[in-house]
Order: sequence, then C-alpha cells, then structure tokens
Amino acid sequence: MSMSNSQEVLTSTLGAKKRSRVRIVILLLLSVGTMINYLDRTILGIVAPQLSKEIHIDPAMMGIIFSAFAWTYALAQIPGGMFLDRFGNKVTYALSIFFWSLFTLLQSFTLGLKSLLLLRLGLGVSEAPCFPANSRIVSTWFPQHERARATATYTVGEYIGLAAFSPLLFLILEHHGWRTLFFLTGGLGILFYFSVVAFLS
Repeated sequence: MSMSNSQEVLTSTLGAKKRSRVRIVILLLLSVGTMINYLDRTILGIVAPQLSKEIHIDPAMMGIIFSAFAWTYALAQIPGGMFLDRFGNKVTYALSIFFWSLFTLLQSFTLGLKSLLLLRLGLGVSEAPCFPANSRIVSTWFPQHERARATATYTVGEYIGLAAFSPLLFLILEHHGWRTLFFLTGGLGILFYFSVVAFLS
C-alpha cells in the first residue's frame, strides 16, 4: 500500500470515528430534549389540583386549559414543518427548545385563567416543530440501517422523564408549590437550550 493510500485510509478511519462520536452526542441531546419536551407539556397534570385551587379555575375551565396545548400543537404541525424546511434543523430545533422552555417558565408567574391559557397555547406552537426536527436530524446524521434504532432511543425519553422524576416532582410540589415546579422545569429547558447552542457552535 502506498503512502498516499495509507493516509487516505487513516483520514477515512478518523473521520468515521469523529462522525460516530458526533452521532452519539446528537442522540443524547435528542433524548434529553424529548424528555424535557414531554415533561413540560405534562407537568400541568401534576400541579392542576393545587394550581386550580389557588387561582380559582373550575374543573370545566381546567379542561379547556388542558386542551389548549393540543389545539395549537396540532394546528402548528404543518407550519412548523414549513419553518423547518425554510430555516433548517439548527435554527428550528434551538428556537423550539427556547420558546417552549420560556412558556413553561412563565407559567410560574401566571395569575389567572387568561394568562395560563395563552401560555399553554404558546407551548403548543413552540413544541410543534420538535418531532419533525428530530426525524430530520436522525435522517441527516444516521445511516439508514441505524435510523430506526436512533428514533427508538430518543423516543424512550418521552416516558423516562416522568417515570424517573415523578417522585421528585411531587416532592417539590408538596414543599415548594406549583410555581416553583414550573420555574424549575422551564429553567431546565433554558439550560438545555444553551447546551444545544454550544454544541451547534
């Protein structure tokens, strides 16, 4: 084997190892992002009894609050996909994380029905591009024979977050109240946003 061929093989091997490491980090980020995503959208179910009592929301209106997320989440899917096509994975995923985390954090300051409803609507819009972006990122970075495994791995994050953190969430709720819970979960998302931006940079 010539020196030139040896260098090409070495370069190819090093490049493959680097891509493999990058894919591992990407899969980790997608898994954590999915975990936080589901945590932020479902945490209302944990705090609802305490929240509704404190800010005087009756069960019927609380049902509307729960539905609000689903309305905009469904309606924003196609526009979110169009945004993804226009601006790409990096911008779309980062903005989605930032705004869904911000809307979650701001729920800790809500004073009544209107503000909570608006924030839940905003949460639905901002989370809508996340899964289309996840799918596109996997398609971009993973070879075809690894994509199903990668998708299954980050999808597990949907349930790990609640399963692993539910006892802690209820403990925080009991001792510090629902506002603290929204603030902490939203803040966790903001920190994750900066981690993603640092990785992308």
